[in-house]
Amino acid sequence: MTTSTQEHTRYPRASATELLRLSPTRLKIVDAAAEAFMERGYDSTSIDEIAERIGATKGAVYYNYRSKFDIFLAVYERGMLLLEERMVGAMASTSGLRAADRLRAVSVGHAENIMRHLKWHLVIQHGVEQRRQMALKEGDRARLAALDATRERHEALVRSLIEEGQVDGSIRPFPARLATRTLIGGIVGIAIWYRPREEQSEDDRLAIAEQVVEMLLTGLLST
Repeated sequence: MTTSTQEHTRYPRASATELLRLSPTRLKIVDAAAEAFMERGYDSTSIDEIAERIGATKGAVYYNYRSKFDIFLAVYERGMLLLEERMVGAMASTSGLRAADRLRAVSVGHAENIMRHLKWHLVIQHGVEQRRQMALKEGDRARLAALDATRERHEALVRSLIEEGQVDGSIRPFPARLATRTLIGGIVGIAIWYRPREEQSEDDRLAIAEQVVEMLLTGLLST
């Protein structure tokens, strides 16, 4: 079994939905923090502001999370779990199909998830590199590394599907690493230009996701 295939079997985890279940208070805190980090940035957001956004005291926030960085890690984790949950559905719905069909489902799911949960993705994209530059305690650095590994497992899943498709003939023989990063980069780039509109429905988001993925896959899939 190759490393790629091993990663494929471990991700996505079926437990993602269970891990997403937070207490109502923690969910409010993390949701408010994601909004604040997106709008003002991590450094400019205070615990007082997060508390104000949920109508609670600063003490109530500290009762649930020991620091602002702890809250940031919770935001990062939730963003990755939301993606994992979507990948569980995509993989389950395409079980037994060609690798190219599974790759399309995973890619559409990723794109739609970014639009549905935009604030989580923006915080992750803008904040993770900055947080790595901080002087972190060993435990916090280990937690950040564990969350980074989840991102890497998603990349491994996409790469394994590309490699499988190259074996079954449904995907053209481009270098797998280059194809993986080009595809994921195009999908993640949605967060740069997409902004939700009130009148936009789930079907509208899905249509955009499908169109984006179709454009990205056009040069990758065998004709």
